[in-house]
Amino acid sequence: MKILFVTHGADMMGANRSLMDLINGLQSYGVKSSLLLPEKGEFSEHLNEKKTPYFIHKYYKWAFTKYISKDYWIMPFRRWQNKNNLEEIIKNIEPHQFDIIYSNTSVIGIGAQLAHRLNIHHVWHIREFAEKHYNASFIGGRKRFHKWCDKSSAIIAISEAIKNGVLDEISAPKHVIYDGVIGKKDLEKIQANSNHENDPFVFLIIGLIHPSKGQLLALQAFYKIHQQNPNTKLLIVGTGRRVYTYKIKQFIKKHRLNNVVHLLGYVKNPYSIHAQADCVLMCSKFEGLGRVTVEAMIFGNPVIGYNGGATPELIEHKKNGLLYTNGIDELSKHMLLLANDRKLAAHYGKEGRKIAEKFIIDSSAFKEYQIFCQILEKK
Repeated sequence: MKILFVTHGADMMGANRSLMDLINGLQSYGVKSSLLLPEKGEFSEHLNEKKTPYFIHKYYKWAFTKYISKDYWIMPFRRWQNKNNLEEIIKNIEPHQFDIIYSNTSVIGIGAQLAHRLNIHHVWHIREFAEKHYNASFIGGRKRFHKWCDKSSAIIAISEAIKNGVLDEISAPKHVIYDGVIGKKDLEKIQANSNHENDPFVFLIIGLIHPSKGQLLALQAFYKIHQQNPNTKLLIVGTGRRVYTYKIKQFIKKHRLNNVVHLLGYVKNPYSIHAQADCVLMCSKFEGLGRVTVEAMIFGNPVIGYNGGATPELIEHKKNGLLYTNGIDELSKHMLLLANDRKLAAHYGKEGRKIAEKFIIDSSAFKEYQIFCQILEKK
């Protein structure tokens, strides 16, 4: 079985990390994987290290943030460019005779178009609430997205929330498969974080720096609770929007939080940061699943998350974490509760660790492999 995986970029953020986990898991079933990338970057360097074959061809996303993204204003031009790029990609891909073309996100359409032109099965992995989360607009509108989805042999939703909230009008076969995040043996090696009795209680928020991810909200909530419990710190990990990052830095400076709030930028190994944390914040209102949430649970860290998107699929309020709905006041209340009661925080973390066992790479890869087999048997 030969599969071409199509990705949206050359970074090593959540979507591409999850894709590599899937490819590694599929090796056990004899799947020969290749990748199509729009440019060189950290991802291609990683593929070189793993000796995983890939193709580099320029192509563009087909969904862009309204008004803010320059590509939004030239969408017809990007559509024309992708049409021309498709011809060049076909010349290089066709001789390899792939059985399936697999698109790793909804914000690229080139994989679906490539599969259609070559008469190859297409599988689409939908990971995000593109419009709600990133205020994205699709080239040709959502009807065009639906049209191409319905040409797919299978669509894999990353959560029930995505299936019900994004794919409700799609007629193609739909499946919900949670991403595999860690191997079973690796999970067994990681011990849950110990209760750091006298050290500062460390909150962590990690991911793309973007208004939809809520870093500024987390910072404002932290400021409130730090006044009541000075033995607290906040780590903000990630890179992204420059203006939004500037606002965060200005808030830190204005409220003299430089010694207790640390912007760490992009971290190649997020596990090293999770090991330092006592509690992880998930402030995204429309999280498709929340790899960060699962990683926190792997380390036995409790998670305080917004009660929306797929986060409630992972967090059961007051059992293995806490959910909030009403903004800064409720978030800060939960943060202060855990900072003042480390035993309760450890209890939620321990319960969350049990949830992490649902996200074993081998299990998720096998479920996807079964779908691939069903598709090819129908051919």
